[in-house]
Amino acid sequence: MAQVIHREGGLAGFGQALGQGISEQLPKEVERHRLSSGLRNLSQKKGLNPFQQFSELASTPGITPQMLESGSALLRQQAYLDAIKNQYEGPGNPKPENKGYIPTQEELTQPVKGEISTLATPEDTAQSYKGYIPPTEQQERADAYENFQKNPARYGYDFDNALKERKAITSRNQEIQKSHQEQEKIAVKKEEQVKTGLKNEIDKLKLNKIPPKAYQKFEEKILNAMLSKKEGGEGLTQENAIKKYSKELDQANRNYIDLGSLSSWSPLDFNRQTDALQKEFESRGEQQMMMDQLIADYGISPQFAAHKAFPLKGEMPALKKLNVMDNLNDAYYAQLKKEMGKNNSPLSIADELRQKSRDPSGWLRYLNNHRDNLEVWQADHLTKNINLFDLTDMWLRAWE
Repeated sequence: MAQVIHREGGLAGFGQALGQGISEQLPKEVERHRLSSGLRNLSQKKGLNPFQQFSELASTPGITPQMLESGSALLRQQAYLDAIKNQYEGPGNPKPENKGYIPTQEELTQPVKGEISTLATPEDTAQSYKGYIPPTEQQERADAYENFQKNPARYGYDFDNALKERKAITSRNQEIQKSHQEQEKIAVKKEEQVKTGLKNEIDKLKLNKIPPKAYQKFEEKILNAMLSKKEGGEGLTQENAIKKYSKELDQANRNYIDLGSLSSWSPLDFNRQTDALQKEFESRGEQQMMMDQLIADYGISPQFAAHKAFPLKGEMPALKKLNVMDNLNDAYYAQLKKEMGKNNSPLSIADELRQKSRDPSGWLRYLNNHRDNLEVWQADHLTKNINLFDLTDMWLRAWE
């Protein structure tokens, strides 16, 4: 009998404990449900200002201080993003049909903070000699923040995207720098190979009469010929370029031999041969070398040598119509300079003035005081002596 009573007491205790557990758990479930429903309803409400959103959050049943603090932070962040979006889209403006960010034409042409525009310019060869120094982490963040502030929509309103872009720019700058250096190495190696190949060709053909300046021009011609046609070259291989211009080198070598073999004792032949050779030298742009050699080998004056190497080209009315009564003043010299252009020699004009019995010193003095737009070689001619009384000039000119 005692055992039965004990068992009944045990059942009663179990029932009492179960009832107490349910009575405690039920309010918590109800509270969670009310909190969940309240937050869901708040998320579905549109058009609330930040204060209204906070009031709704604070009055949600079951909200705790910690949840209220976290929710407030989320509301502040959303308000900030909405404000930025409104700055670029406008709260009342219709949203564009295209989804995602569409850059403007200005953004496509303007570099963002951190990009080195000159680094990617092939013409800026000086940049290839410099070592690119990557920015610090702080500098990358500062640049990324500046880019983000200018146009947050570009980065999906996410600063991390701006920072990723800035780090990618650093990597790109480093790759561009390496490419510059590699191109420089290739160019130097190619130039050395061309010079070696050209020297071997010249030694083989015994072309030893070409002066250094003319030789350098041939090196440049060969290097340019090896550029692609898109770059303005001929697209030739090194071997073909050297073979092609070695023929021109051979002709040039013959011209220099002929120029050094003239005889001033035979003025008719001297003038005939120099006139023929001038066309050869002009075709290669080597008139200055011809002029220098005539002065060195035959002792003629610079102005007569210029007359032979740089015969006057084109119409020059101011010179052609000049007579002994005309006044040679600055206005006349200004017109004469204009007619001289980029291809005629100041010394050739000085020689022509002297043949018209006019003193050329005023002309050269005017050019010396007005050097603007003169070619380098034209300015160099102003340094030559024109006051020489040369019998050789007279002798050769008499038979022209």
